[in-house]
Formats: sequence, C-alpha cells, structure tokens
Amino acid sequence: MAHKDGLLRELTTLRRGWGVEAERLRSRLGPLVSGWCEIHRTTSDRDARRVLREAISAAIADFPADDRLAVNVALAIAPGAQHALLSDRIGILAERLSVSERTARRRIDRSFARLAAEIEAGTRPGDGVPDPDKGWFVKRLKVLVRLDTPEPEVTEERLIVATTDDLGRISAQFTVPRTYDDRDGERHVAADARHGARISAGHREGQRHFRWLLDLPRPLSRGDSHTYSLVFRLQDGRPTRPSYVFVPLVTCESFTLRVRFDPRRPPRVVWRLDRVPPSVLADPPQPGPALPLDGACEVAQEFSAPQLGYAYGLRWLPSEDIPPV
Repeated sequence: MAHKDGLLRELTTLRRGWGVEAERLRSRLGPLVSGWCEIHRTTSDRDARRVLREAISAAIADFPADDRLAVNVALAIAPGAQHALLSDRIGILAERLSVSERTARRRIDRSFARLAAEIEAGTRPGDGVPDPDKGWFVKRLKVLVRLDTPEPEVTEERLIVATTDDLGRISAQFTVPRTYDDRDGERHVAADARHGARISAGHREGQRHFRWLLDLPRPLSRGDSHTYSLVFRLQDGRPTRPSYVFVPLVTCESFTLRVRFDPRRPPRVVWRLDRVPPSVLADPPQPGPALPLDGACEVAQEFSAPQLGYAYGLRWLPSEDIPPV
C-alpha cells in the first residue's frame, strides 16, 4: 500500500502545471514513476515524454472512456488540453463530460487512484523466481584494471537502482575476449565480492564467459540505490587481448575506466573506444588519438550514458618486453 500511495503522490504532482508538456520533465519525475517507465537521469525530455505517454496509454487501455479522458486531460496529453494550469484543464474536462468542475476534479482523482493501482499491480513480483538480470539499472560504474599485478585484476564498483520491489538478487557477468590468434582456449576467472554483496552461485558459459548470482544485504524497494564491488582475477596465465571494454546489457548512466599499466612494460600507445560495435574489436587494431600516461602509469576515461550493445573502453599496443631492473 505504501508504494501505491507513493505512486499516487508522484502522479498527482506530475499533473500540475503543464503536465507532461512541462519543461525539464525528467527532473519532475519521482523515482517510482521513473522506475516504472525505466526513465533514467540521462534520458532526454523528448524521450521521457514519449515513453511516459506510451506507458500511461497502455496502463489505462481498459479504463472506461471517461476515466481515460480524465487521465489524458489532467496530464495535458489529450488534444486541446495543453494549458499551463491544471484548473484550466479541469474546466475542459467538465465541459467535455457535461459535468461541474467539482465533479470533473473528483473524476480525475478517482482515475489517478486507479492508475496508481494498475501500475502497482503490473510491477508487483509474481510467484515465480525473479529474473536477476532485470529489475535494476546501473547509475554509476567505476572500473580499475590492474596490469602491474602478478595476474590481471579488474575491480568493479557499481551503484545500482532498483526498478522493482523486493530486489534481493542480481547478476554479474564477465567475458575474457579472444586473443587475436584465437588460440586461447578455456579461460579461468575467479571472482570475489569486496563489499555490498555475496556471491551465491557462479558458472561458466562456454570457454570465456562467466556469470555469477549476487545476493544483496537487504531487499531493495523500487527507487532504492545500493553500491557493491567485485574483483575479477584471470588465473590461467595465458595472454589477454590488449584492451578493456564495457558493453552495457542493462541501462548504465555513467562509466569510468582506469587502467594501471606495469611501469616496466608501458604500452606503446593507448586510445579511447567510444560507441564501437563489439564485432569491430576482433579486427586488427587501428589506433586513435593517443592518450598520455600519468605519473602512476595510468590512463583514465569517463563515458556518459553508454548505449546498450555498444563497446566503450580503452585499447593499447603493448611494448616489447623490457627486462626488470
């Protein structure tokens, strides 16, 4: 009931002023409505408006015609209802329904209460086992790749946001890319939860892809955020492709990557990969603008709103082996 009341408050706030036609619409959406529509911080107002209209249209599809009209007029979706004040739209609804403005306002209140109930019913977890790949998105991902350790090490810290209630388990995935000669065979990766989660299960999918189930310290409610960190270690001693890329499978609002190279074997050149089709990564390297290494032999890059299915990260050309001092 508490979440339905929260949804009703957010929907009631949304119908004020210009409704869905308001400027900076994304900033006016509460976490429950945003989670329901999967609208995130980096979503443009134009896309947020479109997604919100489509979601509301689907939610009220089975409402009586007068209730559908009440919702669409109150939110300034209905043709001719684009007015700056809700009170003006209430007058329009009263005229179209041939009722008093007081009755029109009650019709809107009733329709919005039903809309909140429909949203709540549609997003409530079912009786089956929840899918750990769904019900959350990544607000911030920070990755540190260390190549100055005995074995390559990748540390990920993710800030996630729940888009459903009772989110208690999520998934984590890691793929070791093929080397250019395609002779690397079966890889071995160990994962450890540094904080914020416990690994409850893990298995290999094919020779190079790994997947783990993570149990969160407490179930998250829709709109809750949580930070956890994992570390992955490649333990087979085989060569790796000289790159690190992130291909988002769920929405990610920001991604920061830092690669720490071995100062005894600095790369010849490092360049940025930004919105690259993953299939291109297997092609011979074509260096882009060179990125300098800092005094710690590191390179860091930030990526805002990486798109699903594309690759983002760093690639480099390794140097010839330099004997240790």
